[in-house]
Amino acid sequence: MHHCPYHWLLLGTVGVAAGIAAACSGGESAQLASSSSSGQGGSKGGCPAALTDCGGACVKTSVDPTNCGACGNACAKGQLCSAGLCATECAGGTTKCGELCVDTQIDPANCGGCNKACGAGQVCSTGQCGTQCVGGTTKCGDFCVDTDVDPVNCGGCAVACPGAEVCSGGQCGAACGGGTTKCGNKCVDTGF
Repeated sequence: MHHCPYHWLLLGTVGVAAGIAAACSGGESAQLASSSSSGQGGSKGGCPAALTDCGGACVKTSVDPTNCGACGNACAKGQLCSAGLCATECAGGTTKCGELCVDTQIDPANCGGCNKACGAGQVCSTGQCGTQCVGGTTKCGDFCVDTDVDPVNCGGCAVACPGAEVCSGGQCGAACGGGTTKCGNKCVDTGF
């Protein structure tokens, strides 16, 4: 597994809802690893918010093709991982940067475009590097997230929903509320 310490990709829980809705029908690819930590695969372990401990590596299962949607769920050759689903192209408003699907609106390593990294201590919000999150998002670690719908930051930073539960209205549950639709493990507004 390729390790990129503290180079985390976060699939857009923030961004254009129409783009996110596209994730319901496809998937993207991206391997993502971060600092190594001890713990069992599939647990949060010692990983920062937005990452899951898969066999000692902190990964973003929504974009990691070797752990797509869950630890150990590898995409087939030529497929990408997007929104935790394997497919042949990036979806959900993400952009292919190398072999990864990233949300250039919130990814501090690809802010506003591929390979446009934010400086130390900065976050990427609406495709711009800065010190604060905008648009109703919350700074969780190095990312700006929507704590109303982010299953790894549900209602607050590092509050992960268990198993197959989704985050809707900042609460973990089995079903989406407020007129949203379950797409993978996210609740999205497909009406935009």
